[in-house]
Amino acid sequence: MTSKIPHRRSRRRSRRGLSLVEVMVAIALMLALIAVLAPSVRAIFELDQRAVGRKLATLYERLHDEAVMRNLTFRIAFHLEQDRYVVESGEPGALISATPDEREAFEEETREKLRLMDEEMRVAWLRSRRQPFESLGKHGQMEFDLPAGVKLGGVYTPQYGRMVKPGDDVGGGADEDDPLKVFSHVMNNGFVEHTLIWITSAGDDDDGWTVEVEPLSGVVHLHGELVDVYDIKDDVPDDGPSLPN
Repeated sequence: MTSKIPHRRSRRRSRRGLSLVEVMVAIALMLALIAVLAPSVRAIFELDQRAVGRKLATLYERLHDEAVMRNLTFRIAFHLEQDRYVVESGEPGALISATPDEREAFEEETREKLRLMDEEMRVAWLRSRRQPFESLGKHGQMEFDLPAGVKLGGVYTPQYGRMVKPGDDVGGGADEDDPLKVFSHVMNNGFVEHTLIWITSAGDDDDGWTVEVEPLSGVVHLHGELVDVYDIKDDVPDDGPSLPN
């Protein structure tokens, strides 16, 4: 009996919880570890953002060449609330709006026509008026999901007139129930819409990278910050250069 008593006491001591000092030390160590690792986590997210930007830049360059060589029009549909984008191909001659006013006028005219039709006429009209784009499908690897932690912060093209961000209302065309999509076009003659794409992290919508596609030429720039379209327009002079007489 006497030999078992010390053993029981040692077991009781081993079950004793952590003291307040030990808890405070553990918390301090955790905070120090977080402070050390936080910059590394941010750096990893920044690398992912840059990788997404380079992938988009390469895609636009490829589509520009393909559009001219194959006489096709391409449309990139950015699903802002799903953080993915899909490339669709179409025949030459696809129509796009040059300004927000043109786009809104077209959508209002479409809604008015649909309002006067019954369901059968509506389905037939939508089928006949559908833009000549179709998804290239997974075999062409033209559907892209952003990696975890990276988000589409917004997309600008002239037809919207502003940077469209997740949750924005850009009006509706034939079907207002579709998830928010913003389109950028690469035409068969080599013309490319002026496009800005913001790539951000899930934890910070105010910091990230910008893919800029120049109009007409299709030259792509990758900026290590979120560039506003109005800042770019400020760099363009209002008047052209004067020519010698």
